[in-house]
Amino acid sequence: MSRWSPWLNSVTYLDESPGLTEWNLNIRGVKFSWKAKSEVLANPKGITWESISGLKNRGVVEFEPTSDESCIMKLKMSIIMPYILVSMFQGMPSVVQEFLQNKLLKWSLEMFRDVVKADLALERGDQELGDALFGAVEGRANALEEALK
Repeated sequence: MSRWSPWLNSVTYLDESPGLTEWNLNIRGVKFSWKAKSEVLANPKGITWESISGLKNRGVVEFEPTSDESCIMKLKMSIIMPYILVSMFQGMPSVVQEFLQNKLLKWSLEMFRDVVKADLALERGDQELGDALFGAVEGRANALEEALK
């Protein structure tokens, strides 16, 4: 499991091709996996990706500097929902979209941000801030697990 996502089991960089990764998720016992091809963008800085097998998804993330020490991250992503999830939420597409955007995705990105900030704080020797940020990530992960029940 990653430090910033309670349902992301693994991301493996594959040697067979540059930019090729294999992703594995487990959400309440339902497992999803896919391989994706990604490319680093130079201007604006960012990453594009598209799945080539498994869970169909694609997107782009761009990083726009706001200062020497921070940036704004813009994410555009599309996912073709697997039939098992579509059938579970038949007639409730707005509920699924709301949950994906405002729980899974939003909280994952916030946890990712806080892990990066915590790592940077620890590198600077600020143990108190690093520990507080890691505590916030753990609290958000626990809240997300409760929301999935």
